[in-house]
Amino acid sequence: MATKPTVRKAAETQLPVTLPWKSDLIYLIILSVVFLLSYSYIFDKKMDLNGDNFGYMNYAKAILDGKGYVTPYSPDFPATNWFPPGYSFMLALLMFFFGNNIVLLNIVNGGLYLGAILLLFIFTRRITNNRPLAFSIAALLFLNSGLMRYATILMSEIPYLFLSTVAIYCLLKMPDEVKLWKSKLFWGVVLGSVGAFYFRSVALGLVGGILLYMLFQKKWKRVGAYVLSFSVLYLPWMIRDHMHGLKSRYLDTMTVANAWRPEEGHINTLSGFLDKMAVNFNDTVIKGFTEVLFPFVKVEETAAPTMLFIGLIVLIITFFGAWKTGKFRVFFGGYLLANIGVFLLWHSGNGSRYVWPLAPFIAICFFIGLYELVKWVLGRFKVKTVPAFAFSILLIGFLMLPKMKELNEMAKQDYPPAYKNYFQIAEAVKANGSPKMMVCCRKAEMFHYYSGTFVNTYVFSLDDRKVIEHMVNTKVDFVVLEQLGYSSTGRYLYPAIMKHPDLFQPVMQLQNPDTYLLAFNKEGAKKFLEGTSAPAIQQ
Repeated sequence: MATKPTVRKAAETQLPVTLPWKSDLIYLIILSVVFLLSYSYIFDKKMDLNGDNFGYMNYAKAILDGKGYVTPYSPDFPATNWFPPGYSFMLALLMFFFGNNIVLLNIVNGGLYLGAILLLFIFTRRITNNRPLAFSIAALLFLNSGLMRYATILMSEIPYLFLSTVAIYCLLKMPDEVKLWKSKLFWGVVLGSVGAFYFRSVALGLVGGILLYMLFQKKWKRVGAYVLSFSVLYLPWMIRDHMHGLKSRYLDTMTVANAWRPEEGHINTLSGFLDKMAVNFNDTVIKGFTEVLFPFVKVEETAAPTMLFIGLIVLIITFFGAWKTGKFRVFFGGYLLANIGVFLLWHSGNGSRYVWPLAPFIAICFFIGLYELVKWVLGRFKVKTVPAFAFSILLIGFLMLPKMKELNEMAKQDYPPAYKNYFQIAEAVKANGSPKMMVCCRKAEMFHYYSGTFVNTYVFSLDDRKVIEHMVNTKVDFVVLEQLGYSSTGRYLYPAIMKHPDLFQPVMQLQNPDTYLLAFNKEGAKKFLEGTSAPAIQQ
């Protein structure tokens, strides 16, 4: 009697290697071509105007100059932890070898994005056993205008995405039985997640997802080894911050009512926290998940009830897709939930900004869920589907092209006039002033990048006396009155200048729009604060 052949099941915690690597080669080549075409089409040689990228460059230059990770905006160069240090150190290393080449630095980010998505393609097809589906998801990510924009600017989102992808790939590929301390996959998880945490604090969600996955597997030794390894590698940074008396700004950020309106104070009631979490859920999950999947959807212009309906559908399909990843459902579901938890605790007003590094994983879960849902519906009507049916998802790419065209047009344009004036004044200060001057302005990191002077930002206060007192205390020499479009200038700085014109003398003016460099009368300001009349600035 013939015996029934034994079928060995794939390990419950290991990516099933069911498809040979060589069979993926054609897909990897096509995806690389799609990326190169998209990237070259929207590539922008200019510095992005978000501001944080200028900060990363300024910190990197301070590191390169041998000052360490410090704030280069103050005469005493104090130690800083404003951003996690990873990206600035990466930029400093690249600048050491290749110089201050913005184009090359942007291209490095693009290369990291390409690597991350190709790696995501590999483990998506292993999870689904469906190459067309994995290919279609990856191709759409190369047509996603939001993610592609981040791949062309000097921001930490893409290096963070790359490191988190490496960590997740190693985690899902790790077999049940492994000698942890000798396992390359285990150290890939540790180094990838620690590295991600050094780039972005939102990696707390990544760490939470990894731990949750290990706990559900009941791999207690693995949990202990991971916690120990992570702690040892992150401890030096914590010790450094403690030695300099630095505290995480993110803890305070979580309790602030409005990060851009400090006069509104902090949240100190349970109802206040619940209200903030409801706002953040709407902004980052309902709107955010939808926007990062479909950048062509105008989430801010869509009626609130309609947007809520769309967002909930997206969320349901995304978690359904996470469930359909089978033995990996705990990780994907836990990773999404951990990140949502971080989003809810963060301060409000960020929209989808912090969701973008999570976007590829949202896309994987959403499109797996959508594919399985459509397949189930068609099955109810006795319609059989084949894996190649997943290529139909690529039709969404046509809806993404207009946003890509907008990026192409933006890349060809010069800076807006307000920023050109702002940068021109900074360059004039660099050419004619002293690097030891203190300039008070909005977007101080931008002004420092072009001027090299010390800088600070005016205090956000409706009390003109506090605004002027802050300038005196920080020894301000000049003030820049600009029209970059930030409400804080008109709300805090402009009223103080208009109320005390004798303290601010124009020394440079550019038109269209009007932008001023004003000499600050420090002695007059001191007299004002003391309650006596202020002497006029000498002409």
